[in-house]
Amino acid sequence: MSDVHANPVALETALADAREQGCEKFLFLGDVTGYGYDAKAALSIVRKNFSVALMGNHDSACLGREVSLSDVLNPNYDIDRMQRELLTKTELKWLGTRRLFRKVDGMALVHGDFVRPEAWNYIFGSEEAIENFAARPEKIMFCGHTHHFAVWEDAGGKGVSCLSADWKRGPVSAPESKVYKMAKGARYIVNVGSVGYPRNDLFASYAICDPSDGSFTARRLPFDFKSYVSEMLARDLRLPLWLCDLLRAAIGQG
Repeated sequence: MSDVHANPVALETALADAREQGCEKFLFLGDVTGYGYDAKAALSIVRKNFSVALMGNHDSACLGREVSLSDVLNPNYDIDRMQRELLTKTELKWLGTRRLFRKVDGMALVHGDFVRPEAWNYIFGSEEAIENFAARPEKIMFCGHTHHFAVWEDAGGKGVSCLSADWKRGPVSAPESKVYKMAKGARYIVNVGSVGYPRNDLFASYAICDPSDGSFTARRLPFDFKSYVSEMLARDLRLPLWLCDLLRAAIGQG
């Protein structure tokens, strides 16, 4: 799972769904803070349920680790700076010990990309995917950051292809799955999408990896976007203008 963005209700929903699917180990790819309405509750849930948790760019901003003037002035991080004041020293210390990259059970995990995890770059298309396949040797590599689910396959001599990018858009009324079987000799980059802030896709997503049969599954969950927006409006959060416009459009007020 990735990109919870201070949305504890969506995170609890995703965890409950994953347990129903038989998941036994939970890995978090970063961004517990930012864009949402309850960073403290979301962080508590991550700490209690995930055996591995990475740092995302919003987590870094929440810690005051902006590396450039453009980061300091970036309005996208205003809410993280606000959330910094709401977290305890213990919570901030835990957040500050998160790593940028982990290798777990033969899988590579990162928030942004595998070439330079500290740069918070995105894997949006096949060109970036090719660079990232070259950066790591693992058969399967998981990332987040873009908030859009996607799968790239490196079939060796056959080259790199995108198997799925936002494979079905729009809201869903019940959980949906799409299973991908890993081909022999092929390698994969899987962007798991966002649990807590699905942007214009209007669903929460995460991925399940099953080493026993060499598959991974994309899960799409219903997402009450109107309630999400109402929670943020009720708490008078400092949100960037682009996000306000997008949220209004998503609930039919744009």
